[in-house]
Amino acid sequence: MPLTLNLWPERYTVWQLPADASPPAYRADARFTCIIHTAHEISGVCVADAVPAGALTQPDWRCFEFVGPFDLALTGIMVQVALPLAQAGVPIFTLATYNTDFLLIPADHITTACDALTQAGIHINTVT
Repeated sequence: MPLTLNLWPERYTVWQLPADASPPAYRADARFTCIIHTAHEISGVCVADAVPAGALTQPDWRCFEFVGPFDLALTGIMVQVALPLAQAGVPIFTLATYNTDFLLIPADHITTACDALTQAGIHINTVT
């Protein structure tokens, strides 16, 4: 069965706060939010209107959700999309959950990304 990705319509922002900042609240009604806290930073991804105050930002990303779930023991799932995107010159930002993976693409590369993925045999569903 070919790999399938859902392309979401929302625009996302990748952001960063200092490690000693208070962890920000998140919008529970959003389709997707990610907050990662390390010893060096707090980083996250959220819809553009939910970015924490004072964050360093990289706006205007689109999100692909890998249609899963996938067993954690599987290998090579991300490389199936990363390789054709790298060959097409498309930057990526990846995240994962227990059940699936997410791939963010700068919005100005979305047409190139969709073309490269389709040519690689990956099915893309446009979600509303």
